[in-house]
Amino acid sequence: MRRLLSIITVCIMILSFCVGCSDTNKFGLGDNEDAYVASSIVLSEDDAQQIADKSPIRLYFANEDNSKLKLEIRYIPVSETTKSVNHLAEIIVNELIKGPKVAGMKPTIPEGAKLRSGIKIEGDVAIVDFTKEFRDNHPGGKAEERMTIYSIVNSLTELKEISKVKFLIEGKSSADFKGNFRFNTEFPRSAQLISNKAEPTGTVNSNKDAADKKMNHLPAARMRLVPAVKPKA
Repeated sequence: MRRLLSIITVCIMILSFCVGCSDTNKFGLGDNEDAYVASSIVLSEDDAQQIADKSPIRLYFANEDNSKLKLEIRYIPVSETTKSVNHLAEIIVNELIKGPKVAGMKPTIPEGAKLRSGIKIEGDVAIVDFTKEFRDNHPGGKAEERMTIYSIVNSLTELKEISKVKFLIEGKSSADFKGNFRFNTEFPRSAQLISNKAEPTGTVNSNKDAADKKMNHLPAARMRLVPAVKPKA
């Protein structure tokens, strides 16, 4: 009976993602957005249980030549999605700071850089405040700067409430980042930078390698994670 319930759980998750693939316009996604179709998946009862209470987040890292962003999907507890948009945004940035977990992707946030304070949301703009290492430890170069900026922007704009990202360093706005990009502006999402060859991979908070490999092949519709946020009183 438990095995049957596990299989049913996985089937429901797959169907939910497939419905999302056919309803991308509802989430304001254009024709250039990617959708990934699921193949058949066989999971053990234990593996199914591991993902039954998790939700996907979508992260973008640089490809090997810093020309495109590649997608990596990780899983967080469903309970985290019931918290504020700010909290979800901080989870996303902190996962980006950890770097990619698969081959063919490069980290985009410099070593030692951290969030200086919590992410603020003003209207549809996320304000991200990094420590000085974000600039001091960055190698520079136009391609590298672009990948750093838009890996964060494209990852955060996966959240429905966020359309643009503004950067601060040590609490202050800067005219430029490392000399190639105007930095005291609000950056919108750039779908053009996303690789068409991006493959959804990776998981979060799983201790079983075998389960990780199987979860890497779960479907990933190009739709935004919508957190359950309590309305203001």
